[in-house]
Amino acid sequence: MARLRADEERRQYERMVNPPSAPETFHQRFPNSARSFNPHTSHGQTGVDHGEEMTYQDVDRQMALIINVLVSIIACSVAIWIAARHWNVPQRLGLSMGGSVTVAVAEVAIYLGYIRRVKDAKGKEVKKVETKEVSETWVIEKSSKPAKAANDESLRFRKGKHR
Repeated sequence: MARLRADEERRQYERMVNPPSAPETFHQRFPNSARSFNPHTSHGQTGVDHGEEMTYQDVDRQMALIINVLVSIIACSVAIWIAARHWNVPQRLGLSMGGSVTVAVAEVAIYLGYIRRVKDAKGKEVKKVETKEVSETWVIEKSSKPAKAANDESLRFRKGKHR
């Protein structure tokens, strides 16, 4: 356990000293893409996009969401088509298409509800006031020696203070 604790403390220290780099945004990877897809610039205006930067994680999530919605719609239509195998083809087609449209509307409603709740949660989080208080203090090293004089040659100064 002592070795594991020491390893974890070493990893925490490394993360504290060398924090991970910020995730690369879509705009950083493709700087000219905003000009080609921005509706303001296509009409001669020079609009500035004030929205949040999209990261690759966001793009991956959105692609996964689109694929999941399409798979659920197609799976629903195929299941209804197979379940209604004794019906006439026009009735099967209508039932299958109706079920697919119902699933698509439900997916969109669920996603919009999710987006609304995320926005509400972000708004509540922004309104919260962060309070910090000291819960416990530690004395690392107690020095009984008196402080050295300011003109002592062995005293190290911060850059710019000694000039």
